[in-house]
Amino acid sequence: MKRGEFSDKEIKLMHKIEKEFELFKYRTLAKSRKKIFEGCCEIRFYSCVYEYFLYADDIEKDHIKACLECENAIAELYNLYLKCEYLRCGRWDDIEELLNVFVARREDRKGIEDILSEMRKEK
Repeated sequence: MKRGEFSDKEIKLMHKIEKEFELFKYRTLAKSRKKIFEGCCEIRFYSCVYEYFLYADDIEKDHIKACLECENAIAELYNLYLKCEYLRCGRWDDIEELLNVFVARREDRKGIEDILSEMRKEK
């Protein structure tokens, strides 16, 4: 995140991301060497996303909001990454694209939920 003053949401997100990453690291290191080796792609993904949130300047407010709404933001981003083969995580531009897709899908889902809610009220 940018250096200097942080908004409350940025601080809250950073604490949340740090906690999720530390828990992931703890759980991963508790596994056997074989399982750790087999999970190298997931480890790389978590590390790249964690580094992005730790050091990137001016993270978009939509990205912050969407991640705060998730219980485990990195895990949800990883699931999206696995579903969409065109998404990457090696560069910050890749992670920003991943976050853009993440936000768009969450908004689409909310739109559908709103429509269904209105339909239920009409009945």
